[in-house]
Amino acid sequence: MPKPNDFHIGVIEFFSILLPGALLTAALVGRFHPEFQEPLRALLAPAGADWVAFALTSYAAGHFIFLVASLLDGQVYDRLKLWKRFRGGGDHCYARATAARERFFDTTEKDVPMNSFAWAKSVLRLRAPAALSDVERYEADSKFFRSLVVVIPVAALLLATGPVVAALAAALTLASFFRYAERRYKSTEWAYRYLLVLIETR
Repeated sequence: MPKPNDFHIGVIEFFSILLPGALLTAALVGRFHPEFQEPLRALLAPAGADWVAFALTSYAAGHFIFLVASLLDGQVYDRLKLWKRFRGGGDHCYARATAARERFFDTTEKDVPMNSFAWAKSVLRLRAPAALSDVERYEADSKFFRSLVVVIPVAALLLATGPVVAALAAALTLASFFRYAERRYKSTEWAYRYLLVLIETR
């Protein structure tokens, strides 16, 4: 039978799924079941059914949040080419990493069999785990703030108490979006930089 310590949560899963899910679950409980607020305050107490239910609900809610928030990547970040806001010059690292991927797989088809970012991370996983950890830290930050772009407005609607809360939620959502975009850019850019260093120094 699986034990609790067999349920592994990595840093990316924690920041992109479990933590946003916990925030939304707390907001839902506060809005629709105020009588359950006391168990939330006792989450750090000895283990019990309330803690398990909260954790499982948070994990499930986090996956739905992740699914919705991931639309920001293609529909907003890529479509508006937001990465250009953070890059001063040309797209040299991405272009060189893509050329290296095409040589490796002997294909010029776009994202076949994987995109350049996924390939860069695969190479780093095999040859430079420390560099991969650095990239994953940026990626975890990016996905956390990406999920907050969804969670904050929903939580504000559930717990709306006035225009001040609405204005604060709007400001935090905007700040979270820009932080998401900046961290996403850094995760991809550093993956390509580390990959190119490995290629040039092998």
